[in-house]
Amino acid sequence: MVTLDDAKEVATEIVRGFDPLLVTLFGSVARKNVGNDLDLLVVFDDAHYHGMRTESELQISLGKFHRKFDIEPFTLPISRYLTLLQSGEPFFSTIVREGRVLYMVNHVNEWLRQSDEELRTAQYLLGGNFYRSACYHAEQSIEKLLKARLIEKGWDLEKTHSIRRLLAIAEEYSVRVPLTETDVTFIDGIYRGRYPMDAGLLPQGEPDGNDAQRAVEIALSLTASAEKSNHGSKA
Repeated sequence: MVTLDDAKEVATEIVRGFDPLLVTLFGSVARKNVGNDLDLLVVFDDAHYHGMRTESELQISLGKFHRKFDIEPFTLPISRYLTLLQSGEPFFSTIVREGRVLYMVNHVNEWLRQSDEELRTAQYLLGGNFYRSACYHAEQSIEKLLKARLIEKGWDLEKTHSIRRLLAIAEEYSVRVPLTETDVTFIDGIYRGRYPMDAGLLPQGEPDGNDAQRAVEIALSLTASAEKSNHGSKA
């Protein structure tokens, strides 16, 4: 049997020997933490990818693991990866949706970049009086910022959208997050109400300008606190 820990060990070996851009675990081990074999998507910079030769060299380098279990690497250059990502090809979409990222170059910075983009999107939508969407993107900014801070501490990315869940994990990693109980309930309510069939984002119904303003201000405050903390740690 193969475990998630085995997958992490294999990913570490691949990163050490091949310097990939991305290693994603998919299949049974990604879903259940255990399985009969190991399915990996490994993405390389175009300049470092040589088709079957790259895959053959990768398999040879993992010889010590093949004695224990079967490894099925699915290798791609970044250009092909992006094409498949944009095309919505079913098999590839399943990997992206259900897989677990074991390694990504500049992983933390990418989450922070996306958090910043979500925040700027929320501000733009607020200015245009799109209050529901402004609330949603403010929540996304907060969620991605928290995930960036946890990944930086060594957390294995978990597919959750619950701010309360992320705060509970943050406590385990001694990550201080300046959000009040009221803020958490409010922001989590925003995400739960993202679909039309929900009875509004908030208990009182459809969000108004004050709600959207509050959501954006919470995201701005958390971002400012994270930046201050980061600068302090570098001082």
